[in-house]
Amino acid sequence: MLEAAAAPTLPDVLLTPSSVRRRRESKGISVPAHVHQEGMLVLVHEGLVVVQSGGRVLSVLPGTLGWVPPGVLHGARWFGEARGSFLHVHPGICGRLPPVCRSWPSSRLIEALVERFTQGAWQDAPPSYQAQLFDVLLEELRQRSGEACVPLPMPADPRLQELANTLLDTPDDTAGIDEWAHRLNMSSRTLMRRFRRETGVTLGQWRQQARLLRALEMLFRGGSVTQVALSVGYESTSAFIGSFRTAFGMTPTRYLAGRA
Repeated sequence: MLEAAAAPTLPDVLLTPSSVRRRRESKGISVPAHVHQEGMLVLVHEGLVVVQSGGRVLSVLPGTLGWVPPGVLHGARWFGEARGSFLHVHPGICGRLPPVCRSWPSSRLIEALVERFTQGAWQDAPPSYQAQLFDVLLEELRQRSGEACVPLPMPADPRLQELANTLLDTPDDTAGIDEWAHRLNMSSRTLMRRFRRETGVTLGQWRQQARLLRALEMLFRGGSVTQVALSVGYESTSAFIGSFRTAFGMTPTRYLAGRA
């Protein structure tokens, strides 16, 4: 159940684990804006999570560990199959983690630690053992270079959010500017102007970035380059590889090999 992510941290417990597994829903699984008294680490196993906090947007892909500090108002939408592991961090030690939302590429060590934290016997482990394992996790995060975040600015206007969520949920949607303007009951010029004003990029640029994000999610899940290219709306594999190389500086195969 997705609601397991909201499990509260007990006052005397370092970490409170929970997990989520849920099938995809139309336009993603929405988590309304809320605040945690504790910090939250989430390791995404399947799906794409888009976290919004103020003007900051965090895209968390499979194989990525995301972080939301305590007291930070945030909402999220989970696209595709939802599966992840959550660690609710006691407020007293959140100062050892960043003061803003961020993410890190995962590693085998991080995944092994999260698995250990989420095992049923974790709460019965001696406090010193819990603290030592948490220290190892923090040190591993310090060693992970770069943020595993692909920027995807989200609009604030509800109608434009509806458009953005639809394009993320169905990246192979072939509707053009005129059709979307008609759906949203506005002119094409107004749609293009408002979308660029709220996101800083054109609708065409945003759609391509959204398609690449969903493509990464599908590639991490084991999809072939050809299957993924067609699933996110590209007419050919070569066109998809070209767009991917432009965005990430390498082919999908090399990118996945580097993450592995």
